[in-house]
Amino acid sequence: MAYINTLRFKASLFSLLLVVAMCLFFILLGNGSLQSLLAKNREQRHLNFQFQITGLLQESRQELARLAELMALNARGRISSREELRKSLDRQWPILQQSWDLHALKIYDADSKPLLNWGSPNNNLSAEQVSEVLLHGQPLELVRCELICVQSLSVPMRARDGDYLLQVDRPLTEQLRRFREMTGTDIGILSAVRSEAPRDAGGRYLAGWRREVLSLTSRERMLPLLNRVAAEVKTLNGLQRARSHVLAQRKFDVRTMGVDVDPAGAQFVFIEDVSAQVEHIEESVQLLLLFSVLGALIFCAAVAGSLWRPIVRLRRLADALPLLTNGRFNDARQLIRPVHKSLDRFDELDVLDNTGLTVCDQLEDMNDIVSRKTAQLEQIAMHDSLTGLDNRYSLLEQLEFHLELARHQPESVSECSYLFFIDLDDFKQVNDTLGHQSGDELLCVVARRLLSVMRCGDIVARLGGDEFCVFVRSIREPEAYRILAEKLLSTVAQPVKISDELITVTMSVGVVAVEDKNETLESILQKADMAMYHAKRHGKNKYQLYSPSLPGLSVTESDGVVLPLELVTAKPHR
Repeated sequence: MAYINTLRFKASLFSLLLVVAMCLFFILLGNGSLQSLLAKNREQRHLNFQFQITGLLQESRQELARLAELMALNARGRISSREELRKSLDRQWPILQQSWDLHALKIYDADSKPLLNWGSPNNNLSAEQVSEVLLHGQPLELVRCELICVQSLSVPMRARDGDYLLQVDRPLTEQLRRFREMTGTDIGILSAVRSEAPRDAGGRYLAGWRREVLSLTSRERMLPLLNRVAAEVKTLNGLQRARSHVLAQRKFDVRTMGVDVDPAGAQFVFIEDVSAQVEHIEESVQLLLLFSVLGALIFCAAVAGSLWRPIVRLRRLADALPLLTNGRFNDARQLIRPVHKSLDRFDELDVLDNTGLTVCDQLEDMNDIVSRKTAQLEQIAMHDSLTGLDNRYSLLEQLEFHLELARHQPESVSECSYLFFIDLDDFKQVNDTLGHQSGDELLCVVARRLLSVMRCGDIVARLGGDEFCVFVRSIREPEAYRILAEKLLSTVAQPVKISDELITVTMSVGVVAVEDKNETLESILQKADMAMYHAKRHGKNKYQLYSPSLPGLSVTESDGVVLPLELVTAKPHR
């Protein structure tokens, strides 16, 4: 898991994510462009379908108009009267119906005479419509959808014996067939909105739209599709936003166009097979995805190849820098490789490596200097500057450590430690008569003599002035402290020559047995101080072991107040 935090992993991951994001962006952009192009093409084709079906209806209208004029002309080239036309149509209706695929022929009279009708009796004009056409003299075109859809053209005829109206009806089956041949797109006609389903509609009734399929090219194949689309899309307006619909692994676009201005009226329905277009878009997106993946791999490989060595160098430098904080300078030098080129050819990584080696050398030198200075400061802080013995702070620290260690020792250990508190007798006279320099020299002699008596592990400290302390650990014999105290007295009392003067100095010693593990450092020092002053009061050059029976001391010596030992618990700054 540590590899996840490396710069190599993060750089590779970031590059991969960046490339993937760019690839996704371009794929989405390309797909969006293709989808937008498909939508525009869909709208354009829908407009073309509308123009084409309108053109076919216009062409059919013109044919019906010419047919009506031909039927109304007599042998002399004039408009036949209503009665002449009736006789002519009685003879020619079967031929006209078969030749022109007519649905019905109707003749209306301006005088409201009975209607003349051949073919279907449906789709009759109202009296108002007849009057309107005859009044303005303009043909009336209607598309009527009942059981079937027919194109109806009503043409006014101006005859000598009176005007009349000739209505020619023809089903739109031929126009739908021609539209299918011209565009390759299936087309159908939906009825107006039905209040209820017809009884004999069967599968032709679309319950979702409440419309009946009156006519449809490729009925067996397209009728199931219309039933599915009507169930999925609730309104005809929803077809404008709907995607392609799937039937038998083919995709179709379904759009509508109103036969008239009434939105609830009959509708043309266009069913276009767009499988090839959708497959082309999918193949284009797949190809774009393939090239994006290849580009991402090539880009990642190029990035990894160009950044691998610099990242390795940065990794070595990152591993080397923590070693400098631990003082492992040689290990750091093995990780940071020296740069063998001129300075004007250095790049950023060369500068880092060269600076790292320089910092390594400088830190090593500084570490040596700091180590030496630290040792000197520790010597100054924990030792007396005159005699070289441990000072007050060092003594208190070691005593505190000894007491803490003793509290964790088992009860079966029968060893005892002793603290000897030493004060030189009449040392002030030496300073007054021989001077402070001679006094300092005498203190150094006393220090060396105390050290000569002690064992290697014992502590000899100068507390200040003419006061010394000796701490002896682990004495098994109960009376061994007496031998050591007498040896200290006899060794220090030997004459010493100072400034051509032979001087004899004595000392008073207070002894405390450190055997109670729960005893505090303050109480030990107070007991030692009390025992020392008790020895000084009773003749000097003596030692006194502290016991609870010693009387408290509050007397004066040489008209001066006897002060107890000052306890310093704060440790010096190193």
